[in-house]
Amino acid sequence: MKAIIIKEFGGADKLEIVDTEKPQIKDDQVLVKVKAFGINPVDTKIRSGSHITSKTLQLPVILGKDISGVIEKVGKNVLEFQVGDAVFGLASQTYAEYVALSPDVIVKKPERISFEEAAAVSLAGLTAYQAIHDHLKVSSGDQILIQSAAGGVGHLAVQFAKIGGAFVSGTSSGKNIDFIKALGVDLPIDYKNERFEEKVSDLDEALDTMGGDVLYRSINCVKPGGRLVCLPSYTKDDPKAIELAQKRNVDLMWTMLNFKKEQLQIIANLLDENKLKVHVDKIFPIEKIAEAHQAIETHGTKGKIVIQM
Repeated sequence: MKAIIIKEFGGADKLEIVDTEKPQIKDDQVLVKVKAFGINPVDTKIRSGSHITSKTLQLPVILGKDISGVIEKVGKNVLEFQVGDAVFGLASQTYAEYVALSPDVIVKKPERISFEEAAAVSLAGLTAYQAIHDHLKVSSGDQILIQSAAGGVGHLAVQFAKIGGAFVSGTSSGKNIDFIKALGVDLPIDYKNERFEEKVSDLDEALDTMGGDVLYRSINCVKPGGRLVCLPSYTKDDPKAIELAQKRNVDLMWTMLNFKKEQLQIIANLLDENKLKVHVDKIFPIEKIAEAHQAIETHGTKGKIVIQM
């Protein structure tokens, strides 16, 4: 089978397509023939060697987290799935034609969404869902600011916040303003031409996807007793941000994704009911994996980027 590996850390040119052995499954696993897999910013950071998990990786390694496909083989102890089931989920080493994985990390794909859409939603969707519901605890009537509202996590977080009844302010470049308005953003802000802190204040919550100056300015927009989640792991425990949050009595959180299958099933149900939409910005063939990584690294994509097998 074909798989994409890195033998050393570096730029997108370090991604290699190789032929390797098809995985064998254990009795409590399923074998999925991959139809598509998503590209996430964390993939590019692991590839470059800048992510915290890069330090513990033994190279060469297959990258990837998001997956969609069809079950080709089922272990004898697996009762939930059968051969032919279309599924999606969050695993590891998914940049491959076949992946052996636990049934605990996948759910059935709704018929109404494509494999490409399904491949785009797991990591970003769970990150957004947990930020909005588990950590920020957004409720009806709340006012929330979502940074990078057109991005992979951001465009899903907007929808979860709206489902929860919040008034959503969101930042994006001017070219994506119509896109985020269509998602449900009540107050769209063109971050290239407007200062968001001049547009919003006294917020109940904020979701920051950038860190640094954007994080500091976001904290200043949250009211005392409010909550803010900062997603980029490299910014964790920023002393300036912590001090500023303490002065303003803002609950500042850096969060890590905690996989919960029941939440992935909620996302699947919302997709099936057309209450949630995942936007796939670009679909690349496997041969264009380097271009896909480079596109993610521009930070200018709308929604998600997917590789079609």
